[in-house]
Amino acid sequence: MLKVSTFSARNELGYTAVPLFGKADQEFEKTASAYLLPPVLSYIEGLRPRKSSQYVLVNALGAGEYFGSNINGDHFPEAALIHAPPGATGNPLVDRALAKQAQYGYLTFYNAHPFAHHRNKDPSRAYGEVELSLWNDTMKRVELVVRIDYEKCQQFGGTAVWDKLKAGQFPDVSMGSKVPYDTSSITLDWKKYREAQATFDPKKDRHPGVAVLEYHKRLKAKDGVGVRGVSITRDDYDEWCTKHMNKILPDGRKVFVYNDYPRFFDISFVFIGADRTAKTLVYIARENQPSEPSAKVAHVLGYREVEELVLLKTAQVEDEWTVALTKGAEEKKGEIEKEVVPDQLAAKAVPLLTKNEPPLPPEIQDLLAALPQDEALSSTAGMGIVLRPSEFQRITLIRMGCRPLADQLERHNVVFPQTAPDSGDLGLDPSKFLPSIGRLLAPFMGLRSALGPFIEKRVTILSSSPKKEVGPPSSHPSELLRKIGSAYGAYRAQLMDVVANSQDLIEKAAMPRDEELLKVAAASAQEAFTPLSYCYLRDAFLNEAPIAHSAGTVVETS
Repeated sequence: MLKVSTFSARNELGYTAVPLFGKADQEFEKTASAYLLPPVLSYIEGLRPRKSSQYVLVNALGAGEYFGSNINGDHFPEAALIHAPPGATGNPLVDRALAKQAQYGYLTFYNAHPFAHHRNKDPSRAYGEVELSLWNDTMKRVELVVRIDYEKCQQFGGTAVWDKLKAGQFPDVSMGSKVPYDTSSITLDWKKYREAQATFDPKKDRHPGVAVLEYHKRLKAKDGVGVRGVSITRDDYDEWCTKHMNKILPDGRKVFVYNDYPRFFDISFVFIGADRTAKTLVYIARENQPSEPSAKVAHVLGYREVEELVLLKTAQVEDEWTVALTKGAEEKKGEIEKEVVPDQLAAKAVPLLTKNEPPLPPEIQDLLAALPQDEALSSTAGMGIVLRPSEFQRITLIRMGCRPLADQLERHNVVFPQTAPDSGDLGLDPSKFLPSIGRLLAPFMGLRSALGPFIEKRVTILSSSPKKEVGPPSSHPSELLRKIGSAYGAYRAQLMDVVANSQDLIEKAAMPRDEELLKVAAASAQEAFTPLSYCYLRDAFLNEAPIAHSAGTVVETS
């Protein structure tokens, strides 16, 4: 089971993540340093400020026996956190090597990295490293020193984290972990669970959790239940853990799950704002909203496994956005006197929308073609506008100096065929957003933006309007068009990195009298990103890239 556990920026002992060598130093001296291990203080004293890196002290993860469960209902027992392979010394050079053998416990943080939006598929795309991981037996917690690198932040989407840490802001901490299972505090059959732990054989089992897992599976094959209270996936959760996580029952018991064998692989910083992960956390921490299990958070952020102990987060758009874009439709407030399209119907509404949406005017397409690719694509995405295949093709060809070909293809209604996405980086990034272009695009948001206040109104109007019938486009199997098709696939995946920041970007583009834009920028995540927004961002216009070209259509592309 993969989990994402969240720790608020501040606890009863002060801040849980403190940027070092900057505006937060006073807070470090006042609230953090007195509680730290001497080796941690010594390590920090030995560090030197660098323009190319920042350091963050993290002391978020404490033993559940002393600190209780976190906001996701995760309880990490002391025995689980303190575990380390024989030979651990506290020296990071030694312990980092040992961490490769560690099956669970605090040393596995050496295998963890900070990533933008938890994209932890490839450690080379991390924007930092865990430099030190130690167990503080006095405070009963794990203490970390994490290094954040400027160049990697610029390269891999961590610029917002860098800037906010530099400004002395204190982040929430989000930790990804893998556990073989977890156990319910309410329904666990402790007798059978202890019997399962006693079957551990170090000659064949990597750790006791593996033995428990096998015992549970064998027993379940016989009686259909196994060890009651053991969950291998979140689908196994009982009603307590599904609906009442972190609640205190009338008899004094608290609902949470024990994580006896956690292996940590992700340590990231979250600032509540436009970040995709932050939207997830806002949803989870919403007032009067039951705590969401960390296994569910991991799922909606896109964590997946491909094989045992291989930790993978998919880059697929729909998994990354499920929580951010499918929140509480019944709570949506706006000027539209209509309920938001239910989840199960939202996908069906997208073809109705796209069939009736006009193309961007030629002069706007020409302007985008005159811009560098990253700025053009980032500026449209920042306003929530998804380019349709014909627009992307025309803009790309004009930028390449092929305007006659672009005009010819448009006249013949020829669009690139559906092609596997390119793995290349098209440079989409919030930092490439041009407010001036955003202002030029603002008049078209009512007709084309995926953001909730626009798309909900649009679908209401279109649902009572006659549908336009437009002939399907044809395709041509030229190598050039296939390459443009591959680039379009990459664009559709990468535009999410910018759309996640759209409210901040719209605020930059809005003029003082742009009341509608400013209202969208200030809207809640639930209002800005609705179920219909999600389906539109995932599916819009994909049917406009033909599977194969129509016979008889001949277009020269050389």
